[in-house]
Amino acid sequence: MNLSRRAALRAGAGVLAGSALAGCVEQRVTRRTTVIDSSVVWPLSPETGNSLTATEFDEYVDEMRDRYGDNGVWGQESERADEFETAYISRLAATRETPGDSGGTASSLVPDDVDPDAPLLFADACVAVYRVDENRYRYWLWAAADSTDGRLIQDVDLASLSTGVRFRDGALADAAQAATASDGVTMTLGGGPSATFPLHGGNVDTTINLGAAGDYTVEWGGEIDGVQSINGVCEEERDGEYDLFWSVAAGYSFEEDV
Repeated sequence: MNLSRRAALRAGAGVLAGSALAGCVEQRVTRRTTVIDSSVVWPLSPETGNSLTATEFDEYVDEMRDRYGDNGVWGQESERADEFETAYISRLAATRETPGDSGGTASSLVPDDVDPDAPLLFADACVAVYRVDENRYRYWLWAAADSTDGRLIQDVDLASLSTGVRFRDGALADAAQAATASDGVTMTLGGGPSATFPLHGGNVDTTINLGAAGDYTVEWGGEIDGVQSINGVCEEERDGEYDLFWSVAAGYSFEEDV
């Protein structure tokens, strides 16, 4: 029988505990689960810098497809819009700054700049903007994380994942609810961009506050040893250039004896 690295570690821990008990009258072991979240908020406008062209965004989509498979930017099945305006990408890393401090965070709008010495979780994310009409735009949101990433220094479970936007000058005009079925979760507003992404466990929920300075967030919560992605799509009405906040968050959990 082949054991995964995590299963082997847990099996070994059981052998050690049994050996210790053999020489003691009594030993009580309590299993504790710790959950840690990391997050970042980016103010985005034409002055921010680091925005992508359509070609650069397509290259990023291919890279994330290679990394996450069906959990990539366009999921399992998608309809893509034509009127691309711009896109931003980011990477968020939960880090361990010292052996006793697991609450560090590293992030950047240039993903390759995020390379911490002691990573505990990575989350990749993007927001792409498409023109619908003269003053109406659609935002395509995506985020993904993999708790089995070989760069991680500790075995963890993915516990949470979210991404969202909040508009400063425009108004949130419409936003997609998560439609969950046996084949995954679909996010659509009746046309592109839209996609269906896999759900490997847990639940997906949305928060929608329509109107001026409105906000929209897609959030997944659960406990899985593997990869999970989320998508979202919303529409903004605005005059002039885009001006918004983009948020990305991810959390992990691990168990320990106390």
